[in-house]
Amino acid sequence: MSANQGPVSVQEVLYKARLFFSGFFLSLILLLGIVFLSPFFLIKDSPFPKSDALVLEAKETIPKDILKNAADGFKKGYAGIVIVLYSPANSNSNLGISQDLTSEIQSSLVTLGVEESKILIYKLEPYPAGAKNFSKSLLKICLDRQLKKILVLSKRFESSLNQKLYQSVLGPAGLIIHVVPLSDKTSISNWFLTEEGFELVFSNLARTLYQILPGK
Repeated sequence: MSANQGPVSVQEVLYKARLFFSGFFLSLILLLGIVFLSPFFLIKDSPFPKSDALVLEAKETIPKDILKNAADGFKKGYAGIVIVLYSPANSNSNLGISQDLTSEIQSSLVTLGVEESKILIYKLEPYPAGAKNFSKSLLKICLDRQLKKILVLSKRFESSLNQKLYQSVLGPAGLIIHVVPLSDKTSISNWFLTEEGFELVFSNLARTLYQILPGK
């Protein structure tokens, strides 16, 4: 039979309680640190290098600020042509847009100062299927047109993931890819202040984690 260890002292209970709570709060602090630092892993900090083509992603539609950044980059000589990968909305889109926006995208770029002959818009499958093939479609375009250096404009919190996705498809073909994050109203300093910011960060964090899973 085991010897009777006797009652546990108050000091021992307090000591174990301190160990438990210190471990709990340390884990909580580490978790909060990871959460608030996560946006840094989503942003690819890249310059605006000169390239053969400047590429825009149009998922159902395309924000005016991205079109303006593309036009500014073209006018400053960062690229010789502007390529738009357009995945139009389908009949089930929440945007309520069913018409083809190809002509609107082109006219907007022309209005912003891009030469019409330098705009190439490729209409892919409706969203989201078409958007999943942006990188593969761009690879074919680059090979057909013998483009070597590509500059992709990206939403800020999608830039790191887009760099990995485009690099994995176009890199093995010897193409040089630069993904440039664009400024947005949601930034590293204020993303946690709105529901939209939380959704933006954690949805892209989930996509990033999914892409690094084995077999993906």
